[in-house]
This record gives sequence, structure tokens and C-alpha cells, in this order.
Amino acid sequence: MAEKKPIIRVYFAKIKEAFYDLSEEEKKEFMLKDRKQMDELGMKLLMMIDCRWSNEEWDFIGVEEWPGIEALEKRARFEKEELEAFRYAESKTYLGTGTFGIGEYGKE
Repeated sequence: MAEKKPIIRVYFAKIKEAFYDLSEEEKKEFMLKDRKQMDELGMKLLMMIDCRWSNEEWDFIGVEEWPGIEALEKRARFEKEELEAFRYAESKTYLGTGTFGIGEYGKE
């Protein structure tokens, strides 16, 4: 049986004006709903980078670990159908699996 490796998702996000137009309560509700679903699916947030000060194309870059592709498929449906995230952010994502830790890079 093949070893099941976690999936790493790297994303780039640019927040749209529609998100900034939400009330503070609506923003909070959106973020709580978003995070609750990520936690339920077993996502581990490895890193979130705020690059608004240095980059005009992207506001944030994130690195997440997901337990498997099934969780990411559920996540994609949730982002599209329930959150309607496309209204609030432009994004680009890449998926992969970890092969080694940075401490092992370049060592024998």
C-alpha cells in the first residue's frame, strides 16, 4: 500500500474591494466560518506572509498542509459554493507533497 502523504497547498491572494466593503461584523463572520471549515478538514496553517508592503500583485502568500486530496476537494467546493470566495479575493494555488525538510537540503 502506498504511503499517504499530506498535500501542501501554497496560495497567493489579492483581496478585492468587495471584502473591504463588508462591515466589521460581516468580515469577522466570514473569517470565522472560513477557519472553522479549515479546522474541521484538518488543515494546518504552516505560514502566512503579508507582502502588501513589498508587492503590488499579491497581498498574502500562505502555506498550508492538508491531510489528503479529499479534504482539498471539499475545501474547493466550500470556497466556491458557500463562501463565494471569488467575490472577495483573487487567488492562485499550487499543490505538492513535501519531500524533505529544509534542514536536509544539500546534505548527504
